[in-house]
Amino acid sequence: MEEIGDIEGVSNILNNIGVVYWKLNNYDKALEIYTESLKIMKELENREGIVRSLNNIGLIYLTLKNYEKALEILLETLKITKEIGDTNNIAYCLNNIGNNYWYLGNYDKSLEYYMESLKINEEINNKYGIAVSIKNIGGIYLKLKNYDKSLTYLKKGLKLAKEIEAKDLLQNIYEAFYEFYNVKENYKKSLEYYRLYSEVKDSIFTEESSKKIVEMQTKYETEKKEKENEVLRKNNEIQNSEIIRQTNIRNSFIVISLLILILVFVIYQRYRGKKRANKMLSNKNQQINDQKNQLSKTLAELRETQKTLVEVAHKAGMAEIATGILHNVGNVLNSVKVSSQFLKERVEDSKVKGLKKAVNLIKEHEHDLGSYITSDERGKMLPKYLIKLVETLKEEQDIYLEELINLNTGISHVEEIVAVQQDYAGVSGVTEKILLTKMMDDVVKMYRDSFRTNKIEVYNNYSKVSPVLIEKGKLMQVFVNILKNAKESLIMKSEGDKVITINISEDKESQNVEIIDNGVGINEEDLESIFLYGFSTKEHSKGFGLHTSALTVAEFNGKIFANSDGKDKGSKFTIIIPKN
Repeated sequence: MEEIGDIEGVSNILNNIGVVYWKLNNYDKALEIYTESLKIMKELENREGIVRSLNNIGLIYLTLKNYEKALEILLETLKITKEIGDTNNIAYCLNNIGNNYWYLGNYDKSLEYYMESLKINEEINNKYGIAVSIKNIGGIYLKLKNYDKSLTYLKKGLKLAKEIEAKDLLQNIYEAFYEFYNVKENYKKSLEYYRLYSEVKDSIFTEESSKKIVEMQTKYETEKKEKENEVLRKNNEIQNSEIIRQTNIRNSFIVISLLILILVFVIYQRYRGKKRANKMLSNKNQQINDQKNQLSKTLAELRETQKTLVEVAHKAGMAEIATGILHNVGNVLNSVKVSSQFLKERVEDSKVKGLKKAVNLIKEHEHDLGSYITSDERGKMLPKYLIKLVETLKEEQDIYLEELINLNTGISHVEEIVAVQQDYAGVSGVTEKILLTKMMDDVVKMYRDSFRTNKIEVYNNYSKVSPVLIEKGKLMQVFVNILKNAKESLIMKSEGDKVITINISEDKESQNVEIIDNGVGINEEDLESIFLYGFSTKEHSKGFGLHTSALTVAEFNGKIFANSDGKDKGSKFTIIIPKN
């Protein structure tokens, strides 16, 4: 870069060299290199480069525990970053300044900068940055002995760290929980989180150990070569001593003999040391192989268990659908039975019998019908009676037609429910192209009568989506389970409107389904366990439906989440199905 005159390139490479010195713990040299890079960037008036160099210098001073100097540099970095408008770097600088104030013991100031960093990370949806800020805020509140807020933020940080699978954050948050419950003297909880912290730490350690084993092997080979060279050098010294001995044998015989004895002893001791080291290395390798074999065996058992569980889940899901269909069909048939019984009773009590009596009177007086109607007291009443009878029979006809329409609607609903079930009762393992919007409409049809009985309103908000290739029977089980839970949540609701809202949308990578109800909601402490096998908040539930749904969505390489603001505040289930 110097030869071709690329000054900016020189500065960038100097920054990289500074990183290497930093990793080698040579902080003075790293500081010298970063300062040289900063000087070039200032000459070029490259503010992005100035920010990068200043930030590295500030972090070096922070590592050296020169907190006052670090704070001065980091505040200058923040000022320039805000002028540039680089939101990512602004959040990063704010977090570093918060760390600096923490080390200085100024927890209030530290909390102020962490909060500002969190706000920016949330605006740009930087999940890792959000998790780091939330974890730091929880730690500060612990220092300030504000235990309620500390626990709230640490829980949020734990949830997000699990979601983004950030092991380093999980380790730090578990450690913070361990410290929190230790301070609160809840030693059982403290031990629980210490174990979780140790598991994540061991997981990270195992990954690093694999690298270290390779480094140890390389180091061993290097030392072995050096020892061999040393032995050769000693042999050369012996040969030189032999030459001296020949020239002055009487004066050097004793000295040479002692040197030979010492050399033999040293070689023997080193041989024994190497032998012990080789044995230890062999034992270590054996342990690693045993652990690897055990891990392979455990993985095989887990795969087999998962396969069995998925099959059981599919069968249980189909049974759940069948039970739901029978229940809905039963409700419709009850309605049909009521309508038919009503028609039977009305026909038995029909006023048409009066028409028969009137016709018989007319037949009796066929020969004198005119005089009978005009002169006889009973005959005079006959026309009025017939007019009234016609009106009554018309009213009866209208009632019969209305009930027959209800009967026909009920029978059509039964046919519709059965048709839906037959459409989705395919063979497991067969994939088809389907529209998620149509499938959701079909599931809603199955529950339509139940929704109407329980006064539940269903609203949908569908975007235009393309067909996806999927096992439709399995996916339908997921929709049935979630809608069934939403229905039961609304039935338990004591007052107010009962509403289910269904949103279906599509983005570049996936199709997203949201099922939202305003029912009894989910407690915060239950959200982490809601998809676990056997977990349920309902009295007679086996806790299988949501667990089955989670397994099915995972089989599709998708994701499923549950959210709720708490008791009586409803819930939202989000299902993400990849397009591929």
